[in-house]
Amino acid sequence: MRHHLIRIVLFIYWKLINVVWFFLTQKKEQLILQSDYSIVVITYIDRFDTFFKPLIKKLRFCFPDTQLIVVVNGHFDVIRQNEYLINLNLFLKKYKNVKAIKFETPQSLSKLWNLGLLEAACERVMILNDDVNISPWFRSEINHSGILNERITLMNRSWSHFMISKDIVRRVGWFDERFPAIGNEDEDYEARLVFSGITLPTITFRQIQNIVEIPKSYSYGEHVELVNIKYVKANKEFFNSKWEISSNRKEGFKYVQILGAYLKLKNGMETPDFYDLNQI
Repeated sequence: MRHHLIRIVLFIYWKLINVVWFFLTQKKEQLILQSDYSIVVITYIDRFDTFFKPLIKKLRFCFPDTQLIVVVNGHFDVIRQNEYLINLNLFLKKYKNVKAIKFETPQSLSKLWNLGLLEAACERVMILNDDVNISPWFRSEINHSGILNERITLMNRSWSHFMISKDIVRRVGWFDERFPAIGNEDEDYEARLVFSGITLPTITFRQIQNIVEIPKSYSYGEHVELVNIKYVKANKEFFNSKWEISSNRKEGFKYVQILGAYLKLKNGMETPDFYDLNQI
């Protein structure tokens, strides 16, 4: 009963936030003066009107002085993708401080995250999925949350919105681009953090909402095999080829909370250096 009531309250709250946004005017963009963090947004064709455009408008209102990097995944339908990229360019043309990295053909989520990190000018990078909503007070919450004192932190226990420092990447390595699509790359990185002796904290944020939109189609093809409702099966298969998994404690295994299991890296499956770590 209590959880049901909380869901109702949150639903009403975010409806009211959307009303507030309707009455707010866009702030004039400034030169990039804020150097605490850059912002990276990952997006693709099917979320352009429904999620991406509203999110960019809100981010530019809250962060007019902050570098914003948009990493745009490709799509198997190249003709449709090219039309989308034209419309995306027209939309972004009105915004300063926005850099777009665009693909015609589909890429792994790991690669999109890595390229956002490479392009970011700041030491810390906030990475967001496109299917999130923020309130006008999101920036204030960031400033007072303590997240800027951490090297890596999830918001609300989710890899849909997280802050990571380049120091972590230099120590743990890149997100693994051998994952061919989307899914399990976060579990892989969390496991690698554990084996590097790095704790992954999470901070509760009230001014960001993870909508968790279930895709109606995927960039990777018309008939994509899925697991866990929305993740690509090929990614899960690669994860299982990379890690030994056990429900019991064993020598050489370490407990990874996101999986609720013990993991050990298989021989020869170390993550490659996809890019020169000196570049970041």
